[in-house]
Amino acid sequence: LALIFGSFILVACDQSGPIKIGFIAELEGPGSDTGMDSLNALQLAAQQINAQGGIDGRMIEIIPRDDLKSPEVAQQLVHEFAELRVDAIVGPIISSIGMAMLPVINELGIVTVSPTVSAADFVGFRDYLFRMNTTTRENARTYAKRSIEEGRVRVAIALDGQNEAFAESWYREFLLEFEEREGRVISKVWINSNDITHADAASQLVEDLPDGIVLITNGADSASLAKEIRKRDADVALSAAEWAGTNALIELGGKAVEGLELLQAYDRYDTNPRYQKFLTDFTKMFDHPPSYSAVLTYDAATMLFGALKTKHPDQTLANALISLPPQQGLHQDLVFDQYGDGNRSIYFVAIQNGKFIRVR
Repeated sequence: LALIFGSFILVACDQSGPIKIGFIAELEGPGSDTGMDSLNALQLAAQQINAQGGIDGRMIEIIPRDDLKSPEVAQQLVHEFAELRVDAIVGPIISSIGMAMLPVINELGIVTVSPTVSAADFVGFRDYLFRMNTTTRENARTYAKRSIEEGRVRVAIALDGQNEAFAESWYREFLLEFEEREGRVISKVWINSNDITHADAASQLVEDLPDGIVLITNGADSASLAKEIRKRDADVALSAAEWAGTNALIELGGKAVEGLELLQAYDRYDTNPRYQKFLTDFTKMFDHPPSYSAVLTYDAATMLFGALKTKHPDQTLANALISLPPQQGLHQDLVFDQYGDGNRSIYFVAIQNGKFIRVR
């Protein structure tokens, strides 16, 4: 019955009114910078399509909702989107929310394109979740190799309990590669899942004199932890999972994050005209440069709007996305495999003089 209901919703969507796109992410509170940047990029992409007459004369309407970083709220919002008869959902931003949404979007048959979720547990399944990002498998293992190459063989790790699906997946993949290369994780501290303060977490992280500390946390929490760590150890090498790579990391971290390394799923200094136009348009509209979540969301919109433009009347949107030929993204060609999984080029950057500088 649920599958029939889901199919009914897809067929029942109004084909004459606006194309409704639900958007879901954390839009207020610590760590909401990634969600807001993502929403801004989606609004920019929609505005550009609408300025060209929309898709088959239908305007794109974005319906944003705040998931409050709550799995229960996210599930409720998917049901709300179904009642609103959205054509698709863009989001979520973090893997724990994606994990909560997955059974509901599958039950209701709502195509959902996430710019950033990357837990390896999502990969290789035929479902309604389409992913733009590389996975924790590629990313965390790349960090492990880099750590060994840089002589950081004894590391301490902080993990965010509010995004456990991502943090656990990232940690698991890092550990497999790290131990294979004779590295050792000497301590592991969870934040945002108990009463431990950032100061207490920092004390635990530096206690055993690690060669490096890895932060599997968002930009705001990484900045706060870095400040506390630097009070206790001015020299220990810091790195953060790709999730932290937002402008807030630098703005909130200041001198404490100087030298911190992390991966990015885009090259912020790319000179190609398509990216440079996006950079100019985004900065002009929102008064700050885009972060990784904005870049990946714009690419997600490129794929989604491309499929909506080209799909046949009797073709499902999910099938249209899978069969869509490579689309020109901001940095690279974009394509989904048969399971709706995408991939990205990745780059190591370090914070130098208050800027992300590519180091590899």
